[in-house]
Amino acid sequence: METFVVEGRWAVEALLDSVFDTLEVCLEKGRHGGLISRLEQAEIPFQVLEAEEIEAVRGYIFHRGVFANVVRPEPEAPSSHFLAHAKKLVIPIDLADPGNLGTVIRSAVAFGADGVVLEKGKGADVYNAKCIRASARALFQVPVFEVESLEESLGDLKKRGFTIFGMSLSHSSVPIREISPVAASAILLGSEKEGLPSEMEILCNELVTIPMANGMDSLNVAASAAIAFWELWRDGLA
Repeated sequence: METFVVEGRWAVEALLDSVFDTLEVCLEKGRHGGLISRLEQAEIPFQVLEAEEIEAVRGYIFHRGVFANVVRPEPEAPSSHFLAHAKKLVIPIDLADPGNLGTVIRSAVAFGADGVVLEKGKGADVYNAKCIRASARALFQVPVFEVESLEESLGDLKKRGFTIFGMSLSHSSVPIREISPVAASAILLGSEKEGLPSEMEILCNELVTIPMANGMDSLNVAASAAIAFWELWRDGLA
């Protein structure tokens, strides 16, 4: 059984509201006492430690007085039932920085994403502590799928009526402001260094780009993602 760690009060509270299986919570003595009643009610094991003890367990102090050990979910692909109702998917491809991946997930949830699809074993680990922190609780608010083959998954999405948009600097890319929102879409984001792989570009219905000034030709992937989500998914937001 693989596990991962969730740190900080807000993240742990979001965890407790999610479907994840929490094994144990460690709290620093004198802090976050309000969590104890929740843990007792949910019958989740916990221990209260002195500050020196909890820092010795974690090895550093970012835990902010509380952390949880959690069962890592088994990788799975989106089910037919899920895809029948989903309208907005984000597909980060080989993002190397877990902070970028977490920030992308945070923005995706803010703009109404129904799910995140990753290729198993590629790029940063979505359950890395830095990714979880950067997601600002969002990781526990959206289904995350890890598929064996993105090519097969994209083919399946197309058959189900999804439009596949790829963020790309290709000469054939269309300025994103010229794209009209569609009923169901998946947005592909390439890695920080290489961008969207050519084998993924040819699977997209449309390649889109963000026009820039002052000779700039690229943005941080998390910044690009937020702009893309707003442009393509803003309909229906308050």
